[in-house]
Amino acid sequence: MTDSAVAETCRLTVRAPSATIDLAVPADVPVADLLPTLLRYVGEEAEEAGLDHAGWVLQRLGDAPLDEETTLARAGLADGAVLHLRPHTEALPEARLDDLVDGMAETVGRRLHTWHAGAARGLLVGTAVATVATALVMVFRPGVADSAATRAACAAVAGVLLLAGAGS
Repeated sequence: MTDSAVAETCRLTVRAPSATIDLAVPADVPVADLLPTLLRYVGEEAEEAGLDHAGWVLQRLGDAPLDEETTLARAGLADGAVLHLRPHTEALPEARLDDLVDGMAETVGRRLHTWHAGAARGLLVGTAVATVATALVMVFRPGVADSAATRAACAAVAGVLLLAGAGS
């Protein structure tokens, strides 16, 4: 056997509900192609039982089930990896982090909406429009601002904001 053939082989231990299987398979095999072979090794009753619970999943302890379309190499499986063959409805739960710092780092890393220059610009424009609208209402609506100084100040604020907006 050549070195390249050995490098492309992944030796796995698969723990099924009724058996433990040690096998070596090519690392470029998708999980979906591996499942029928594993079910044959486990026994005929396993194939039939899969119909009762929406099929089978392979997963590492503490991880989500492996995507059926991914290959063993892309899933990061190396020689000696232990996988669990479980009914789809009884997949093992993912491990949860108890470390506050790691949990926060993971949550921040998954944030979809982050603050950026466009968001700041939008907030500033919205605030300026609301301020101009309020100032103009105070200037032109009778009884809102009774003193001439208040009306003049509101008109000045509205004018400055409108000029600043026209300049940008």
